[in-house]
Amino acid sequence: MPVLRKKRRNTRSPLTAEVRVRFVEGYLGLGMLRQAAAEIRAIRAKDRHLPAVLAARAELHLEAKEWEQLIAIGRELARRHPGTPQGWIHWAYALRELGRVEQALQVLLEAEPLHPKVGVIHFNLACYHCLLGDLRSAKRRLERACRIKSDWKTTALEDPDLKELWNHYTPEQIS
Repeated sequence: MPVLRKKRRNTRSPLTAEVRVRFVEGYLGLGMLRQAAAEIRAIRAKDRHLPAVLAARAELHLEAKEWEQLIAIGRELARRHPGTPQGWIHWAYALRELGRVEQALQVLLEAEPLHPKVGVIHFNLACYHCLLGDLRSAKRRLERACRIKSDWKTTALEDPDLKELWNHYTPEQIS
């Protein structure tokens, strides 16, 4: 009589969301967007709303310049996990890229009380105020970003969104 052997089950556990997010980050760092997207699709459904997973999805859409998708993911990240600044920042940035600067400004004004010490929020608010012609508010926001991290002034000098600010103020006038 033949010996019946029990079929071996695959004992490997599926990769965790954390591991897959690291793979996504690696692929994005190498410019391998298709591979990053495949890793995101491989994440279990129950883990797809974790902050790190949503942030990785946002980074993929940012790299691919998929602004509408970035708005959706950024908004979802901001609404589900308001304490995570990336959602707010991505959401606003995608709006700005689509020319919806007033909406981008409103998103970051909503985020600011939750993240008062996140310099990029103040820097981007400076950009959006400048694009909307409110140079006084742009100057004030840039100064706030520079108080958080002085390197923002160097970045600001090269940012085309702030070009009009430099037509009215010198770098020495930004404290």
